[in-house]
Amino acid sequence: MSACLRTAWGIAGAAALALLAAGAAPASEPSHAVTIYGDPPLYGPDFPHWNYVNPDAPKGGELVVGAFGSFDSLNNFIQRGEAADGLGLLYDSLLVGSSDEAATYYAHLAETVELSDDRTTITFVLRDGAYFHDGTPITVDDVVWSHETFRDEGRPFYRTRFYDNVAAIEALDDRTVRFTLTDTTNRQLALALGTFPILPRHYWADRTFNESTLDPPLGSGPYRVGDVDPGRSISYERVEDYWAAALPTRVGTYNFDRLTYQYYRDETVRYEAFKAGEFDYLSVSDPQEWATGFEGVDAVEDGTLIMELLDSTDPAGASGFAFNLRREIFADPRVREALIHLYDFETAQRQIHYGFFKRAESFFPNTELAATGLPEGEELAILDSVRADMRADIEQRIFVEEPRLPTTDGSGRIRRNLRTALDLFGEAGWAVDDGGVLRNVETGAPMEFELVYGAPTIEPTMNALVQNFERAGIRAVPRFVDGANWQNRIFEYDYDLFFSFSRPFYPPGAELREGYGSAVANVPGNYNLSGVQDPALDQLVEGVIAAQSWDEMVVHTRALDRYLRFSFLELPFFYDDTIRIAYWDILDRPETRPRFGLAIGATWWFDPSNEAALRENR
Repeated sequence: MSACLRTAWGIAGAAALALLAAGAAPASEPSHAVTIYGDPPLYGPDFPHWNYVNPDAPKGGELVVGAFGSFDSLNNFIQRGEAADGLGLLYDSLLVGSSDEAATYYAHLAETVELSDDRTTITFVLRDGAYFHDGTPITVDDVVWSHETFRDEGRPFYRTRFYDNVAAIEALDDRTVRFTLTDTTNRQLALALGTFPILPRHYWADRTFNESTLDPPLGSGPYRVGDVDPGRSISYERVEDYWAAALPTRVGTYNFDRLTYQYYRDETVRYEAFKAGEFDYLSVSDPQEWATGFEGVDAVEDGTLIMELLDSTDPAGASGFAFNLRREIFADPRVREALIHLYDFETAQRQIHYGFFKRAESFFPNTELAATGLPEGEELAILDSVRADMRADIEQRIFVEEPRLPTTDGSGRIRRNLRTALDLFGEAGWAVDDGGVLRNVETGAPMEFELVYGAPTIEPTMNALVQNFERAGIRAVPRFVDGANWQNRIFEYDYDLFFSFSRPFYPPGAELREGYGSAVANVPGNYNLSGVQDPALDQLVEGVIAAQSWDEMVVHTRALDRYLRFSFLELPFFYDDTIRIAYWDILDRPETRPRFGLAIGATWWFDPSNEAALRENR
């Protein structure tokens, strides 16, 4: 399960063909847009704004969001500290993606972008009139310095995922910058470089970049940092003279004068604070809260507090516990598969989840990237091409068996699954002794481990799982961590099982190397949570990255998904194919919804017409 930044965009539709005919420039010439797989962009060179915004949206008001956890840093580019939410609002990038497309990026800080036919170079020409919040113009020196700094001093994934395949970053003149690439098989690399934030070189000249800080950083984006109460709240103020306000990539967006993230360390307190009117918007992930938590709330009854259930077309975020294969206890895949048999999704769905969720069978849920049935056609050929490097246990099953998770009858009785689990434990050299403890037959050591988690809402599901572990003679100890401790556990791989909620990139690309690549399995600061090192898996990952078309990417990802599911790298829980939101009636939104996500902070606006919903009247 990939743990990288999770942002999803949609797929260009049939209307894109008409735009190409209308004059959208190909990627081999200077253009307003560039696509990963060469498909025409949805929006033409003279588009006035995104289809999902209201270009006449009023500016004003404040949006207060309830965040969970804490923060102690305003530098979100380095490994140290827990960065505050919303820091991306401070910065602009050369390219931006629309929420209607999956593989297209549009010139923003750049005026044009040109990707060479052989994909060895990507060249950006900067817009005139772009400047940082202090009035200093944005230059190609800022672009070059930003990328060199991310490469040399940023989080480790910057190098492993991107800069190891960048041969040169050059300022060709005072408006033009060119990146020369060594990996032309990774079609996403060139475009990804264009989405990095551009930082002010002059601001950092007398500051240490790789240190955590609470000093408000200088940016060029639609917001600047306002009030900061470390660990408790952070506010961002809309930049009145924002240089890009009239660009088609920004028209109708970022309408709130002020955005505030108010932090809560307890989920129950956060929900009650929202119902009491302390903040304005909440994504409701707790099924019990959605089903019963708002009963009797007067504001819901009279329409002052609105609850909406929306279908989701987003690639879903899936939850589950990653096994740390660096721990000897999880080295044997039969042990991991046995533990998976002890998760009773059907009973949890009935007793805990109110029937809201779906089982996370795939590593790419709610997308066409999930493997189904038996492998055939191109997918079969891809898997056959790596057969010689497959683990024997996977090779014996992947061609003849559909990857399916174990099920129960939902009664809470798991005798069949428990029997299967104990058989698998037995094959792996574990047995239950006379005292009911599962022990290693050779060493006599009991099976015991920690489940590290940082989301309290998962506790009911996790506790039910721990009870089933106990039935098998296993001592599993839940361990809650948050803030910097959470980050340290990830970066240092200090866990047995680690709870992760992840939303894969769509389309997937080079971040897969970081999530599953052998080369980074033991490199601190990356996100190979399981620590898997598997040459066949490495090849399947590279196949996804090197895909030359959308269809080719889909079939390669299905092969990867199938292999991951037979690798038993995690104990998967569930995903949600709906969006549950609640908000006080001071918000309005465009008539057209984006293909992916809701873009609330970016496209909604303040509407004070319902006086009862105003914060001071709640």
